Amino acid sequence: MISVIVPTHNRRALLERKLRALEGQEGGFEVIVVADGCTDDTVEWLGRYPAGFPLQCLETEGKGAACARNRGAEVAQGDILLFSDDDVIPGPGWIAAHQRAHSSPKTVAVGRLLLPPQLKSSGAAELPGPALFWWNATGNNTSLPRSLFEAVGGYDPEHFAGYGGEDPDLAYRLRKAGARFVFIKEAEAVHEAWDHHGSALSRARKAGAAHMRVYRKYQDPAMAWALGVHPALLVLKMTLLPWAKGLWGPRGDYELAYAWGAWEEYRAPR
Repeated sequence: MISVIVPTHNRRALLERKLRALEGQEGGFEVIVVADGCTDDTVEWLGRYPAGFPLQCLETEGKGAACARNRGAEVAQGDILLFSDDDVIPGPGWIAAHQRAHSSPKTVAVGRLLLPPQLKSSGAAELPGPALFWWNATGNNTSLPRSLFEAVGGYDPEHFAGYGGEDPDLAYRLRKAGARFVFIKEAEAVHEAWDHHGSALSRARKAGAAHMRVYRKYQDPAMAWALGVHPALLVLKMTLLPWAKGLWGPRGDYELAYAWGAWEEYRAPR
């Protein structure tokens, strides 16, 4: 059985879309919604929602996605944990595709993540596949054995309580533990919350800072190059991107914002 773990914060309408998309899914699964510091009607609505599948609702005190996902994993009954945020709307066959991916031990299955058509030019990245790297394993559309998740210690809410960083931190530890990362084309979902260009740039800056914190935690230069936050690479980016970013279109703005966030975190006093 798969345990789908969904952290949510004050986005009841998006959460409802997600849960309704799960109603017709085939395969054995449960859903654990972790309402993290919600002040809207999320918890009340979940109490009325007539789910056609096993559903649990937990509450945490606004400590961020890493803490919420760990809390969901603590009560999960499934052998496989499937992490997917409230703004990720799964397509048909999503559950079954993730289930089929786990025929081998230590598999980390990453589904196909798409943007809605109107947001293709936002600067945010998709994961259409089939190329896959360890840092592509995020809490949007990723499943792994519960035993593997527990063996590496789960998410790190102490270092990554804000936006970003918790995913590559976990994925790095999974890689070091010998995990096999696989791309699952059939496990398709749409990432709805990249709502406008400004939001994408704000998230990019926060992600750059968070990924620099991941590098500082492990001091692995290869990881820093992979995440695009190695100090030498940042100097190059900060020199070239301000005048060359236009060649990339909206993606250039996104990359510059990411570099700025990483550079500011790198220069910040420890």
